[in-house]
Amino acid sequence: MRYDPAMLERVGQQFRREMWRSVVREAVVESGIEVARFGPVQATAFGDLPEQHLLHQIQGAAEPGAIEEGHLARAVAWMRAREVDYRVPVAESRPEAEAAETWLGARGYERGGGWIKLVRDAAPPAWPEDPNVRVYELGDYDSDGEGLSMIVSEALELPVTSGTLFFSLPQRRHWRCYTAALSPSEEVVATGSMLIVDGVAQLGLGATLEHARGQGCNKALLRRRLVDAAEAGCHTFFVELGELGSTGASAARHNLLQAGFEEAFESHTWQRPALHPAEAPERSWL
Repeated sequence: MRYDPAMLERVGQQFRREMWRSVVREAVVESGIEVARFGPVQATAFGDLPEQHLLHQIQGAAEPGAIEEGHLARAVAWMRAREVDYRVPVAESRPEAEAAETWLGARGYERGGGWIKLVRDAAPPAWPEDPNVRVYELGDYDSDGEGLSMIVSEALELPVTSGTLFFSLPQRRHWRCYTAALSPSEEVVATGSMLIVDGVAQLGLGATLEHARGQGCNKALLRRRLVDAAEAGCHTFFVELGELGSTGASAARHNLLQAGFEEAFESHTWQRPALHPAEAPERSWL
């Protein structure tokens, strides 16, 4: 299908930015939850969890002007000051991808795993509702985010503290958040969310507790989001998957391809070198 890579990248930044900005002020101050913009480049950090690289990312490295105008360099300096383990994804479809990878490589960064975006149009889902899975939309109550936070943190094996990023999302404008329960127990065991902006829906935050996997929750949540996003007027849906060699990502990719998604483009992920800069003086960071 036809899609606009620039739009997908912009929505991807907003997806992450809104999560960071949804956190209550007290948690921002106490946990060092920060987001900063440098032209087309965005940096996010979670100071209390410096080793969790999924929470520390510099986006937009391949956007026009990111290298030439020094935006990526400023974002790197900002992130380095926070002393966290961060990643720099470089989207292969964007204009400055080669320049960004050259810049990072020259400063000692190492290319690691990759992320891939999958896209889909607004065609109806390929399968009917599953009578064994009940899906609930969140947002009516301030406490709705509690279950969402718990499931995401546990299923993705993130520290409980990271749940602060998800707690307020059901009440955020542009967000649609859901949980799923298996019949007949009605135990809530899975969750899924999406951000809708300008006719584009980014699906994310999908997670199922280990004991309930393989029973249709992921597909039920995926189907519900496809239906709701189409009803909201979306023409493009996309998902970003990382670490494709992992079991969880491979299963998610299989479900997405079955649901009519197709692979769009990859982002190559760059990271700080294994050696501390003091042990590798011949390489400059900036």
